Amino acid sequence: MKRDWLLYLVVFSLALNAGTIGAVAYLRYQDRQAAREEAGPPPFRELLGRLNLKPEQRQTLRRLVPEHQRRLREMRQELRAKRQELLNLMKAEPLPAWPAVQGKVREISRLQGQLEEEVVQHLLRLQQHLDAEQRAAMAAFLEQRFAAFPAGRGPGRGGRWRGPGPPGGPECPPPPPFGRQGE
Repeated sequence: MKRDWLLYLVVFSLALNAGTIGAVAYLRYQDRQAAREEAGPPPFRELLGRLNLKPEQRQTLRRLVPEHQRRLREMRQELRAKRQELLNLMKAEPLPAWPAVQGKVREISRLQGQLEEEVVQHLLRLQQHLDAEQRAAMAAFLEQRFAAFPAGRGPGRGGRWRGPGPPGGPECPPPPPFGRQGE
């Protein structure tokens, strides 16, 4: 009799745990779905929707986009690799000297600058194929996008590497020493 009662209790506990895990998984799925719907269309598609492009303009822009996306993908991969190198450097034993870390940070800053330049160049190439009214609509869209973010912050990806960015150039003093001292 006591064994049966214990068996029922274990089965009930397992069912309760399975139900809880299922409910949590369902709620997370719903949250992600809602976040995707709130995000709306990707910014570039939204921009194209506001420009009222003529068919020949659409065709021209479709030719420009794949090459731009390829370059962005390559730059982002290189940026990820450099950030991983920085992380590995900071995890190294013994702790790295500041010049090594500073060099890696400068590489990352240079790549971020190149990424920004690529995006701006692409926008300028697009504007070459727009009339005055469409360029004004594009400028208004970009202003609206930039105003949506507090100073120094962009939309970010995945919640990492946010903030005003890495420290400045050579005029930026090195950080205070870190790690174990006096050993």
